[in-house]
Amino acid sequence: MSSEPLVRARGLGKAFMLCDSPWRRLAWSAFGRGGGEPFWALRDIDLDLGPGDCVGIIGRNGAGKSTLLELLSGVLRPTEGVVETRGRVAALLQLGVGFHPDFSGRENVFLAGALLGLGDGEIRDRLQAIAAFADLGDFIEKPVREYSSGMFARLAFSVCAHAEPDILVVDEILGVGDFRFQQKAMRFLRNFRRRGILLFVSHNEHSVAALCDRVIWIDRGRIAAQGSARSVLAAYRTEMARLMRPGAAFEARLGQSELVETALPSVRRPFEPDDPPPPEGGGRLLAITLTAGGRPLVEARGGERLRLAVRFAVERAGEQASVAFVLRNPRGQAVFGGRTGPAGSGAVAGEWRCAFSVLLPHLPTGDYGIDVFLLAEGQEHPRCLDLREAAALVAVVSTHVSGGLANTAMRRAEILQLVEPIAHV
Repeated sequence: MSSEPLVRARGLGKAFMLCDSPWRRLAWSAFGRGGGEPFWALRDIDLDLGPGDCVGIIGRNGAGKSTLLELLSGVLRPTEGVVETRGRVAALLQLGVGFHPDFSGRENVFLAGALLGLGDGEIRDRLQAIAAFADLGDFIEKPVREYSSGMFARLAFSVCAHAEPDILVVDEILGVGDFRFQQKAMRFLRNFRRRGILLFVSHNEHSVAALCDRVIWIDRGRIAAQGSARSVLAAYRTEMARLMRPGAAFEARLGQSELVETALPSVRRPFEPDDPPPPEGGGRLLAITLTAGGRPLVEARGGERLRLAVRFAVERAGEQASVAFVLRNPRGQAVFGGRTGPAGSGAVAGEWRCAFSVLLPHLPTGDYGIDVFLLAEGQEHPRCLDLREAAALVAVVSTHVSGGLANTAMRRAEILQLVEPIAHV
């Protein structure tokens, strides 16, 4: 990581004037006086970010998360303090920002690209890749006022992704869009965090934990805590549980804390499907099939036995190759996975095959994808020879009434009327 931060904020604060009449609001906007009471949405924010930093920002609604992103991306001017950024900043803050509703998707690519600092020639060179990533088909030629929210998101994300930013700011936009777009976007973000700065706001703690190494918790416009994703998310969950207790809303919480963690003993690093090394070659995944009862699988229910068969080639004799897979939900979160043992140091070059037999857990209804990895043993951690993202897709149909990332085998829930009515006190 570079010693010089690409993002630096000192004493950053933003106040909005609460005016009780349109005339006071006009006087404040025009002359900077005559307004009402200031409301500080954000205050006393100090921040340094360098290449490779992937920071999640969490907090309750109204805590100041979006205001912080708008200040860092230059959409808002600070009321106090200073913010400095070096490099190209791309921000996905609200659907449709930077787009003209009467322009076609293609015309809006040029408009949004220009706002990101790209020249006409650069945009033309990347137009085909942008259109392919957004996957809008003929709609790329239609006015964006005819787009759904998911189509808006795909086009906006694609433009930002191909602008090659140094700093990418994402605010909840991944909550819209279909399964394929969400998977594609999550794959891009996982790759982007290796080279740039990612600032990611989400109420989904699992997405934050999967993407971010560091988390900043904003509460009432100030930094309540910052540190590793694991420690800050745990503290945030504890605080949210406390606030749900009766009477907890009347308790006060003051101050800023830096969470301190105890170092864990060094262990050999296992394979991390959310942060795989780039494929280096030396092997290829040739065929991947997902079946149930010997038939190709399109739709599945919890409790079914699935078979994931993989055929692969190893180019070097003695390569201790293994195969791993991970099942991802529509948000790109790893639900579960598995890995074979290595083929062994005596393995010969050529084609191999393996198969996983999986009892599918009870999962919420939705579209799921399976990533498959061809690995080889390395000194510190497994090396990646080849990978196929979303190599197999399956639509899960749930008949259970429980909820969460994985459902329990609950058959039904009932509401029964009491035989005798409860007497009024």
